[in-house]
Order: sequence, then structure tokens, then C-alpha cells
Amino acid sequence: MEDIILVGYGGHARSVADCIERAGVYRIIGYTDTVRYETKYTYLGTDDVLEQYRLKGIKNAFVAIGYMGKGNLRENLYQKLKKLDFILPIIIDPSAIISTSAKVKEGTFIGKGAIINAEVKIGKMCIINSKTLIEHESYIDDFSHIAVGAVLCGQVHVGCNSFIGANATIIQDIKLPEKTFVPAGKVIRK
Repeated sequence: MEDIILVGYGGHARSVADCIERAGVYRIIGYTDTVRYETKYTYLGTDDVLEQYRLKGIKNAFVAIGYMGKGNLRENLYQKLKKLDFILPIIIDPSAIISTSAKVKEGTFIGKGAIINAEVKIGKMCIINSKTLIEHESYIDDFSHIAVGAVLCGQVHVGCNSFIGANATIIQDIKLPEKTFVPAGKVIRK
């Protein structure tokens, strides 16, 4: 098992950590944050310690901060980790179903029970939360978050830094511009 550091902690990080443990590929050595949380994981310090851990040979890190209001922070942390030459793996819960023709880029999280269908493309640093359904030939651009239970029908394009709320539905062939915010439960039609 390879070591990994969680960058940021809180609610979303607990889901990420659970998926990491269930998959059994990485061993979480601790987390960085501005706050020390009550958790079984070791608090390593603020993000200022990341360079020290990279120099010690830890090569994997994962941004575990959720999206809500923090899209720019997630993007800034990505840039910082790349400058330090960290690898940002894709974290996929073992219960997720992902087509062999789907493409997923670095730093993306795919939660429990998510279904990613044929020829879907998911950019870097995305959050695809539990029970999300993304149908054929859809494209989710970098730094976007598809929340719990959202449904994206075929050939949907979600622009960079967008948020699709819980149980929202995007009907096929819809193209959403960057920084789109779709509230929970909303249905987007042509």
C-alpha cells in the first residue's frame, strides 16, 4: 500500500477517507488543515508542511475539501500540490460502476454507488458524489462537483468549476457554461 496525505478535512474528507480505506490501495498517514479535527487520522499541520512530507518521500496527496463555496480553494491547492510534484490519484469507491470506455482525470473523487456510463469524460479534480448517474458521452469539466443523487442524461456538458446540486436532473444534450450553479432538485431541460 502506498502512503497518501489528505489535504483538508471535514465532512467531505470523511467520505473520501472511507472510500480510500474500502479500496485498500492507499494508507492515509494524516491530514493537513487550518483546524485540528476529532478523528482517528493524524493531524500533520497546515498546508505549509506539505513540502516537508514530499521531501520525506510521500508522493500521493488528495484534496479532500468539498466544493460548496470552495471551488477556488480546491483549484489553488491543486496548483500547489502540482508545484510540489505530488501525484493526485483518482479515488473511486469500490461500489461505483464505471464503464471501461469512460475517462477520468487526476484528483477526481467518485463516491459510493455512482454510475459512470459509456464514453463519459470527467476532468481533473472533480467530485462525483454518491449515487450520481452520469450517462453516455457526457463531459464534466475540471473542478466541478456533481452532488449526491444527481442525474445527467446522455451528452450533457458541464463547464469548468460548476456545481450540480443533490437530486438535480440535467436532460440530454444540455451544455452548461463554466461556473454554473444548479440548485438541489432542479430539472434543467432544453
